[in-house]
Amino acid sequence: MARKMMKKAAKKAAPRKAAKRAKKVEAPKKAIRVTAVAGKTITASALLQAVADHNEMSRADAKRFIEGYIDVVKAHVLKGVKVKIGDLGMILIRARKARMGRNPATGEPVKIKASRKLAFRQSSVMKQAVMR
Repeated sequence: MARKMMKKAAKKAAPRKAAKRAKKVEAPKKAIRVTAVAGKTITASALLQAVADHNEMSRADAKRFIEGYIDVVKAHVLKGVKVKIGDLGMILIRARKARMGRNPATGEPVKIKASRKLAFRQSSVMKQAVMR
């Protein structure tokens, strides 16, 4: 009976040791092909096609993936959660307090009510990439 217990213990311990020694293997990054002209706006359809081409998937699969991702991000942001998107940045909702403003045409004071605004804060990685 003791031998059976020792064998079971040895079998359980073996995968753990192998897992510790295993190295993480990252897939090589594939170059992203940008077909849009700088200064122009890319349409959602063109962006969807670029994602499908980059990930070697069908356009329908890419559309389902992107729409699902957007739905999940939107639900979290509307709930009040800050959503960090990789090295791109963070999307959040900022609460703005009520304040007094001024009508620029007449100079008359105007009360501005409290509101919530969608905000984006860029990551330091993206900031460095833009500053180059």
